[in-house]
Amino acid sequence: MSKVTKVVGKISHEIALKYDLHDYENHNIVQSLDLYAHIQKHISEFKSIDSYNNSVFNVDKIINNPYFVYYDTNRNSLLYYKEIDEFTCVVVKLNIRKNKDIYVSTIYPVNKLKIEKLKRKQLIEKYTYQGEF
Repeated sequence: MSKVTKVVGKISHEIALKYDLHDYENHNIVQSLDLYAHIQKHISEFKSIDSYNNSVFNVDKIINNPYFVYYDTNRNSLLYYKEIDEFTCVVVKLNIRKNKDIYVSTIYPVNKLKIEKLKRKQLIEKYTYQGEF
């Protein structure tokens, strides 16, 4: 039995270029029914059931028109942030095996301060020498 999924976006050229993820460019991002089991633990973190529902129903808008995107190298995931009723993070897991889905793994609310900290961290990393001395 195949997994039920829907396409909610693609890895954009800008994101692939910014994070050196060229192998993922234009790949579909899918959402499956499994997502609901993964976000169950975050429901109470949302300010209301309406905020939760709006975030879940607008995953495609968060991915396709984000406020900010951060690449988490440790989890090999893209974190898409956007304000719907409150700022929400959609975590997109990038698989390293060929022919595997790139998928939405979870959704949770965040405060804007956390996003601003990630933006500063990203800026510092961009201008910090990463090679050997």
